[in-house]
Amino acid sequence: MEAVSLTTSEAGYVLERSNLAINKAVDTGLIRASTRPGPGGRGTLRFLGIPELRFLKVADVLDKDLTRLGQRKIYEAIRRLRHQEHRLQIGLLTVELSPLDRALEARLDRLATLRAGVTLSASGEPVIHGTSVPVYAVASLARGETIGEIMDDYPSLTRTQIENAIDYARAYPKKGRPFPTRSFKRGGADLGLGEVETERTRDGPRLIHS
Repeated sequence: MEAVSLTTSEAGYVLERSNLAINKAVDTGLIRASTRPGPGGRGTLRFLGIPELRFLKVADVLDKDLTRLGQRKIYEAIRRLRHQEHRLQIGLLTVELSPLDRALEARLDRLATLRAGVTLSASGEPVIHGTSVPVYAVASLARGETIGEIMDDYPSLTRTQIENAIDYARAYPKKGRPFPTRSFKRGGADLGLGEVETERTRDGPRLIHS
C-alpha cells in the first residue's frame, strides 16, 4: 500500500469507527498522530498513516487477547514494517496482514471515489459533481427520509450519487448549522399543512407556495 495521511474523520470512515474512537486511541497513547494547523491556522488537525490504520485493524481482531505491552510491541513492529510487507513476525507470533490490508485498500479506494464525486461551488460548498446539489443537504435528508424519497426529491440524482453523498458526510462531517432532515414537501405534510407545492428542478424541489 502507498503511504497515506488521513485526518481522524477520514480514518474513522476507512476503519468504520467513530471519530471519537480514533481520537481516543491517540489520546490514550495507543497510536501516535502527526499534527498540522487547521484551516486558516485555527486549531490543530491530527493525521494518521498506514501503520496506524494497520495496527487498529489488528487490534480489532486481537484486542481481547493483548495486554497493553503486547499492543505496544505490535504497534512498534508494524511501524517498522514496509508497506509492501504483509506478514508480521514477533517472536513466536505471526500475524498475516494480507486480508486486513485488502480490506483497508478497498476502503481507501472507496474514500477516493467519494472525493472524486464532489466538487466545490463558487461559495466553497461541497456539491455533487456535475450538479449544484449540496452534498450535505442530501446527506441530511437521509436522517429523515428513505433513499427512494430522496430520489423523488432530487430526480436528477442516481441512487449511487445519493449513497455516495451520505458516505461523504460520514467521512467529512459538516461543521456548523445542519441542513433539514425533511424536504419542503414532506416537512409540510408532517406539520399537517397538507401538500406543500413545489416545483421540480434539476437540483431538487423548489418551494412555490404552501
